Amino acid sequence: MPQLFDLTGKVAVVTGSTKGIGLGVARRFAEHGARVVISGRSQPDCERIAAEINRDAGREAAIGQAGDLADVASLQSLVTTAVDRFGGLDVLVMNAAKADVQGRADQTSTADFQAMLNANVVNNTALALAAHPHLQARGGGSVILISSIAATGPSPTVAAYSVCKRALLQLADNLAVEWGRQNIRVNVLAPGITVSDNTRPLWENPQLKAALTADIPLGRFGEADDIAAACVWLASPGGAFVTGQTIVVDGGSTMRGADKPPVDFKAAFDASA
Repeated sequence: MPQLFDLTGKVAVVTGSTKGIGLGVARRFAEHGARVVISGRSQPDCERIAAEINRDAGREAAIGQAGDLADVASLQSLVTTAVDRFGGLDVLVMNAAKADVQGRADQTSTADFQAMLNANVVNNTALALAAHPHLQARGGGSVILISSIAATGPSPTVAAYSVCKRALLQLADNLAVEWGRQNIRVNVLAPGITVSDNTRPLWENPQLKAALTADIPLGRFGEADDIAAACVWLASPGGAFVTGQTIVVDGGSTMRGADKPPVDFKAAFDASA
């Protein structure tokens, strides 16, 4: 019987994996035996991270391949790289996101909204479809979409972002049904606020950090490993009977109640600029 969380022999593509959550996922995948395509917009950064992972693993556990969420062809090249270099594809983690538009719906231009939808929804769908035949050829696999707790309820201060992240929940439901008979599992992780460069304005300000963590039952922000652990589970034999699910990893923050006013993320990020 295989070890429940062993990824030996598996090949994974992790988008947005030169930093933050994606980097944490890639490192843990390699530690559990997988080979990983590292992706980000900068080829030198991808190669640097791949070299660090290979050094730590003592084997060729990673390769760097630049990919831009705004460029479908570059995303499809990630799948090609995995197949050409490692012989196939077993796991796709769609972590990269365009998240640079904050504010209410009436503060968001049509052009910004369209760019968010194209990158986060349309192009991620194209990436999943590019991966599909290769996952099927391996007898099944795991697709993991990284969404957000912004997708689980009203998020008026990150209107465009929350719409995009909620759309990923529906995408996962659709693909889980379409691909289930091929043993391809499709699930969503919805992290709470997680410490990374992208969320620096939220945790670097002591007053804002204290206010935000006060509403989290576990009393802290998430770390990349909190999300990586869930990804390892979903990608491994331990998650073999899980599909079509949205799994919230937020320290309990979505239990805070609807009576509290929403945090104005736009103001926080504008203040840090």
